[in-house]
Amino acid sequence: MDAERSAAGVRVLYLTYNGLTEPLGRRQVLPYVVGLAARGWRFTVVSFEKAETADAEARGQVAAELERVGGHWVRKRYHKRPTLPATAFDVASGIATAVRLGGRGVDLIHARSTVPALMASVAARLLRVPWIFDVRGLVAEEYADGGHWSRDGLLFRLTRDAENRLLRSARGLVFLTERIREEFARQGAWPGKPTAVIPCAVDTDAFVAPPGGRTRVRSALDLGDRPLLVYSGSLGSWYRLREMLDFYDVAAREIEGLAFLIVSPDEQKARGLVADHPRAAHIRVVRARPEQMPEYLGAADAGLCFLGDHHSKAASSPTKYGEYLAAGLAVVTNPWTGDAARLAGDPAWILVDAFSPEAYAAAATELRRRLEGPDRLRQDARALAQRSFSMEDALDRYEGLYRRVLETAP
Repeated sequence: MDAERSAAGVRVLYLTYNGLTEPLGRRQVLPYVVGLAARGWRFTVVSFEKAETADAEARGQVAAELERVGGHWVRKRYHKRPTLPATAFDVASGIATAVRLGGRGVDLIHARSTVPALMASVAARLLRVPWIFDVRGLVAEEYADGGHWSRDGLLFRLTRDAENRLLRSARGLVFLTERIREEFARQGAWPGKPTAVIPCAVDTDAFVAPPGGRTRVRSALDLGDRPLLVYSGSLGSWYRLREMLDFYDVAAREIEGLAFLIVSPDEQKARGLVADHPRAAHIRVVRARPEQMPEYLGAADAGLCFLGDHHSKAASSPTKYGEYLAAGLAVVTNPWTGDAARLAGDPAWILVDAFSPEAYAAAATELRRRLEGPDRLRQDARALAQRSFSMEDALDRYEGLYRRVLETAP
């Protein structure tokens, strides 16, 4: 690779189907782009924005963040229905936009997830530039695990075959977990191709609660100094709130005074599930803005994250892992989610290996022991966040992959 292309001045076209104005885009797209741009990479971002999140205030905030580091932002409208024609239209539009922008000069295309990878595979071939497939999940497996498609059906087979072709045609690959990289490597999907494993990372400093934040939140929610579990995030088809509520019921018998806080944009759904819970009086449900999350997490002592036991979850790296740990919380999760099993034995990491009263009781006992030393637990959690989920480490890995891919470019 030429010296002048080592970092500064390299033009990266970044394609994402998640809008930068969405919570996920704000937490798991924008920080990476801004961080890499601050290191000298020149970004043009093409995103597909949803009307419900792309209001003037949100657009202005995102634009200001990108302008601060010299980034350029091209907004496209996201189309939802009818599903297949809408996605096909967006893919065609994305290809046309990528080719148009690439005609002004681009050295590398970075496609975040499968739909942008379809765009990138065509645009990169036309522009004669390398591209990276940032694999955020296994679409075919997720639809099958979610009960939407049959594994014997045409849509499953077509999507799985398309994903395999994209894995083979990309010049470089990003995976969220070592587990899924190893699985694909055994299948011989990319002999000799540069790859990187980059779990969903967080700015660990951003999740330190501001002074007095813990007291303010606890006072507002009438929690006093009780031990507190928290779940933060959406309640989509993968997250198992019913099972988390069952765990809380068992844990509350083990840990005196234990309360449960649910912070979710799906507030009404959460309230419906909580209404008939035997400990409903000790459960709080709130909706919060992204900038409020450090305070809410900082008010808790441990974070829950239960997902269904499905093959597609081998590729998952929940953002909340890093957020919980950075806020100083123990994490209570399942071993089948991503690389969770690899962290077994860490003082801030507690695994629940089945959705059963026995497994809940064993984990609750372990959590009670950890909570007996709260200061040490917070130190251990922060240390694990720095080791395994830090944004700076993620940026280093992205840069390393960018350089390796560019070195192989003709």
